[in-house]
Amino acid sequence: VELGHHEGRCSFEAILAKYRLTDPALLRLARIVHAADIAADLHTDDVAPGLEAIATGFGVLFPDDLANLEIQFRVYDALYAWCRLDVEKTK
Repeated sequence: VELGHHEGRCSFEAILAKYRLTDPALLRLARIVHAADIAADLHTDDVAPGLEAIATGFGVLFPDDLANLEIQFRVYDALYAWCRLDVEKTK
């Protein structure tokens, strides 16, 4: 799968690389998503364990992949909005 896990990157990072997305908030989100998605890196970002817990909980509540994704998009939208604020305050 072209946009799957490759060379230590998660799918989200593969998407950012393929489409050359460089928005600082997206890059911040990518660090969180990577750490939440790659078990060995879970504690490399303070926010990642919370995202991993939320994603796991949604998987239990919505075992159908499409329903799960649809419901989780709001979480990722909110997390992206937080990342925008986080990036701004560190400038």
